[in-house]
Amino acid sequence: MASRTGSMIALASVVLIGMTGFGVFLPIFPFLSLELGATPTATTIAMGAYSLGQLIASPLWGRLSDRIGRKPILIIGLIGGVLSYLWIAHAHTIYDLGAARLFGGLMAGNVGAAFAAAADLADDKTRARNMGMLGAAVGLGFIGGPALGALLIGSAPERESFVLVCYISAALAGLAALAAFVLFRESLTPGARLKTGEPRPRRFAMLASRPTLLRFVAVMFLAIAAQALMETTFGLWADKELQWGPREVGWTLAALGAGAVVLQGGGAGRAARVIGERMMLLIGLVLFAAGFAGLAVSHEVATMAASLTALVIGIGLSTPALNALIAAQAAESERGAVMGLSQSASALGRVAGPLGAGALFDQLGSGAPFSVAAVLIIGALFVALGEPAKEALSETPS
Repeated sequence: MASRTGSMIALASVVLIGMTGFGVFLPIFPFLSLELGATPTATTIAMGAYSLGQLIASPLWGRLSDRIGRKPILIIGLIGGVLSYLWIAHAHTIYDLGAARLFGGLMAGNVGAAFAAAADLADDKTRARNMGMLGAAVGLGFIGGPALGALLIGSAPERESFVLVCYISAALAGLAALAAFVLFRESLTPGARLKTGEPRPRRFAMLASRPTLLRFVAVMFLAIAAQALMETTFGLWADKELQWGPREVGWTLAALGAGAVVLQGGGAGRAARVIGERMMLLIGLVLFAAGFAGLAVSHEVATMAASLTALVIGIGLSTPALNALIAAQAAESERGAVMGLSQSASALGRVAGPLGAGALFDQLGSGAPFSVAAVLIIGALFVALGEPAKEALSETPS
């Protein structure tokens, strides 16, 4: 148990450093795109290119991690992130930005490998806790990252400031790769690895034969599509409604990360033990939808703050619960494939959301993306409600 806890701490540290680098860059991307002369529609499509790459590559990385282990995939993905950030630093058109983001997504196998490793290190009692620890690491990255980006970018951002932020992101991704190499012990035992010649898990066959897994993956897609609608337009919304710049957006995203840490770092595991993972998911989705609905009608800081509070509580409860429920559907030798499937659904949501986000913003107004996000979460809630707890337990692989 002590060895597993130490491995989880090392894994969470790797994710924390990597996500801090991602968070540094996140709030400045819309403003960098606008500086290059892109429209809001082109900006959100370029942001979504990362997720398109993830959608294509995540299943491949997941299957490879079942065969060779989690650690090599963690390191390769982080090194790919380094190259992507350096490419963005020297981009001169929106097409360069989109291509660099696509490459970064293609190399982002480290996310699915991290969640598969967390599942390797868990049992039925600690699964939600492990997913919560990773969620907390992501949240901490979204505190330190956007805050650092806000400080670096300055009140009157110039091209040099954007380049500096990209270099910082690249350096942090490189540091995370080094930390993975030095600190993380491989979590997939040789006996649990997919052997050469063994039939590999097929994504569509998995979904067709496991209705519970299909439902949870569908919930993942809808939840992430809604979240992507908000993430890709929040900076544009804040610029239009509140006259904010990248610094204010960065501090706001940092505050969201702080809330996620408080909930996922300790609250998620306790909540799962008290009310169960499925009920935790349902409550989280209700708050998720309420937060988006509030943002859709917000025009001032006070109502925005109240809406974001509901949103962050919803994310903090639903995300670890959903990841834990998906991980419970995987046998030991197929966790990489199942978590890769989960990341594919997540990536598909992050492709679908940005594709429509800019057009909704341009044509229907600044609050329209948040309204559509609320509808998607309500849909996810109905999908989750249709899943009896008894069925979920009966289909869990041994």
